[in-house]
Amino acid sequence: MLLLKQVSKQLAVALLFLLAGCPDDDGGGPSTAALNENPAAANDYGGSGVVLNSGIAGPFVLFQNDSVSRLVNRDGGAVKANGVSNPYSLGAYVDPNDGNRIKLFVNDRGNHRVLIFNTIPQDATALPDVVVGQPNFTAGTANAGGATSDVGFDESVHMSVCSNGKMLVADRNNNRVMAFNRVPTANGTAADFVIGQADFVTNGAATTDKGLNHPYAAYCMANKLFVVEQGNHRILVFDPIPTATNPTASYVIGQPDMVTGTSGCTAGKLNSPYEILRYGDTFFLADGGNQRVLQFDTIPAATGALPTAVLGQTGFTSCLQNKGNATPSNSSLAFPNGLAAKGNLLAVSDHTNNRTMLFDLPITSNQSASKQIGQPDFITATNVTPPTANSVTTTKGLIFDQQYLWIGDGGNNRLAVIPLP
Repeated sequence: MLLLKQVSKQLAVALLFLLAGCPDDDGGGPSTAALNENPAAANDYGGSGVVLNSGIAGPFVLFQNDSVSRLVNRDGGAVKANGVSNPYSLGAYVDPNDGNRIKLFVNDRGNHRVLIFNTIPQDATALPDVVVGQPNFTAGTANAGGATSDVGFDESVHMSVCSNGKMLVADRNNNRVMAFNRVPTANGTAADFVIGQADFVTNGAATTDKGLNHPYAAYCMANKLFVVEQGNHRILVFDPIPTATNPTASYVIGQPDMVTGTSGCTAGKLNSPYEILRYGDTFFLADGGNQRVLQFDTIPAATGALPTAVLGQTGFTSCLQNKGNATPSNSSLAFPNGLAAKGNLLAVSDHTNNRTMLFDLPITSNQSASKQIGQPDFITATNVTPPTANSVTTTKGLIFDQQYLWIGDGGNNRLAVIPLP
């Protein structure tokens, strides 16, 4: 009876945790009524997953001894559970197969693994519960130390969890997306099927309706799977969400067809896209190599869809870093690669400017940011060394949490929880 009460309490807390922070409270995302029926629907919005309401007591950093440290693997030494090497992105997702528990996921790119925290960390002492891509927390070689297989990654750069509980990992150098039918609960769990390859032992790049070239993200959204490819400068869309190896895509965003993989600087072309975000009915795309964020009024539903607004550039045919200027401004970007939204704010990870930009919603083309995190002003792009509690370097992932923003601080080998300005 006591165990039953504890489980019931955990489920209730998870539901309140999610509902208190879901985008609907501020005008976007799923309705509260819908989330009461299916809390995992919050996984359906891209970015870095759900908006948190974790109740943390204050700012902190994970994976370092203090806010001025930036060593690989925490101390510059061997791989360990409480250190990382160039973490590339992060995510907070509901696990519908574990009582709708909200979990934190960190993509530890340099150690070729995904770290899973079964509860949201409350301070700097938190340790991950599960590692995927490696057999244990002290291993960190590509492909789990062997050949390409169903258990290892070669630069895991992104992961997500679908509303049905499937977990997806973008396995960059193996040119594939690894699919797990549920979030792993044991170290070294093997994938159930693979997207972008015919089997688990091949890893060649391709530009087809089945093949991938350096995928950087994969999201379930609106009952479809969106795979963001840096190498093919496109987003392949699979409708419905695949359930078996080597599926065929239905349409493409950023290219005129499934066999073109060139970059371009137009409304209909992309250059090294990184992340997508659905907020309400609006669809945002971080087009990193074109130094811009594109807005679509609705989720693209067919090949040839065009954006309606752009951030970071004056128009759809200008694509220079910081608009061609030597220094940044309040309306320029340098390789944006992460997106998050809450209320009237859109957060953009401005990677090469070592900052996070905050834009007021709704956006208009060439809009200026209202605030930023990581720099003293809008015209500075310093790599602060050693870092401070509020500085970031080559940022890569964003999660809103009450009055804080969780930031994947790749250049400083840490995850920083920083107060919103």
